[in-house]
Amino acid sequence: IFLKKGEKILGCKAKHATNCVFDKKLNLGTSSLRTSFERVFGKKMFDDEFLPLIKAWVSNWEMDEEMLAFAKKLGKRYQVAILSNSEQSYEEKYGERLAKVFSPIIYSHRVRMIKPDKEMFEHILKKLGLEAEECVMIDDAHENIKVAKELEMHAILFKNLNDLEKQLELFGVRA
Repeated sequence: IFLKKGEKILGCKAKHATNCVFDKKLNLGTSSLRTSFERVFGKKMFDDEFLPLIKAWVSNWEMDEEMLAFAKKLGKRYQVAILSNSEQSYEEKYGERLAKVFSPIIYSHRVRMIKPDKEMFEHILKKLGLEAEECVMIDDAHENIKVAKELEMHAILFKNLNDLEKQLELFGVRA
């Protein structure tokens, strides 16, 4: 959706569409949002083009309220954390709200690591003060689940909330 909005705003086609959402340099915090967009659309941008793109980028995200409520219920019995491949504007939009439910929140752009790098998973384990086998990693990307399992974490590939609740019950986790 964002690419179509961006193409309409800029009047040109995206050059590197696959780099847009999961731009490694952006998620590592080593590239700015402007530089990332310039890479995706293959052109330098002035503020009059860039500012509407930021608005389109941020408006593209929606908080899953049902999932947030479920995490809040889990948080009454368990420590719930976030390990996120993200960039600064995501943190600015949702950080305060998420911090009321999750602790810690590890943003890739802050720690200069991204999933599925093993070091990112080891970082959160250290931050949590837990062993891998004491944790359940929930993610919607197969490659992240693979690394979690390699580290001996329990891991669930997220499909939907109903399935997640059933999968968590297999590990004895109930909200």
